[in-house]
Amino acid sequence: MASRLIIQFNLQEFCQCAELSTDYVYEIVEHGIVEPRGRLPEEWLFDAAALAIAKRAARMRRDLDIEWAGIALALNLLDELEQLRAENRRLRQRLDRFQLE
Repeated sequence: MASRLIIQFNLQEFCQCAELSTDYVYEIVEHGIVEPRGRLPEEWLFDAAALAIAKRAARMRRDLDIEWAGIALALNLLDELEQLRAENRRLRQRLDRFQLE
């Protein structure tokens, strides 16, 4: 069985990779946009998924001039939409198999 490589970033690395200031990272953590492991900022660890979310959030803030609370809501709704689409695909596949029988 192949092991999965999990990449983690501390706060400084995360800020550098996401091209965000620490103040912005504090804000996106405060709004629940990303959730690092660790209690204190000095202990925070972020994974690659959090990095992708932070970059997406930063793009939304820059391009659409939306406040962080609005971005958090938009990202939650987009995530829910993707989950519903995936469920819809699974149900259609099941229905297709049922109809073939």
